[in-house]
Amino acid sequence: MRRLRSVFFTNHGGVSRLRRVLRFVSVSLAVVGLSVVPLSSASAAGFNLHLSGPTSNKIGTDFEYVISGSADTTANHLVAWEQFNKVSGCASTFAGESSRELLVPSATYELTLWTNEAVSSSFSITAHFGAAHLGVHGICAYLINLSTGETYAAVGAFWTNHN
Repeated sequence: MRRLRSVFFTNHGGVSRLRRVLRFVSVSLAVVGLSVVPLSSASAAGFNLHLSGPTSNKIGTDFEYVISGSADTTANHLVAWEQFNKVSGCASTFAGESSRELLVPSATYELTLWTNEAVSSSFSITAHFGAAHLGVHGICAYLINLSTGETYAAVGAFWTNHN
């Protein structure tokens, strides 16, 4: 604990390193134009997002997850990541999940961008996976406005690959 404290909380000119990192991320997100809107469910104001697929897979088998939902000109883009390590699950917003690549050591979540594409009206996208590694893995999907980065719907699902 002492070493972590010295690395992240040491003051340099009155500003802690953690504060400087958070300020950098806040400024970076503002420059990119991302906004964070808390969600209480996977659907809001007529937009919705669903995941369907297995919860258990035998090593060596192929399987699919279907990402489906409805969008319009406001909520017009789908982004999804595979999480190789579940850790604390999916973030509640696109900005939260994407910031994990910036702030968290890459081995923590081991995120892989799965899809990043425009969607409209009703959509259904199939993600193909292969059960190659033991353990719990997942997919986190976000329906966003591409221009603003605002999250309109978020959903996640996890599965276990076993022998």
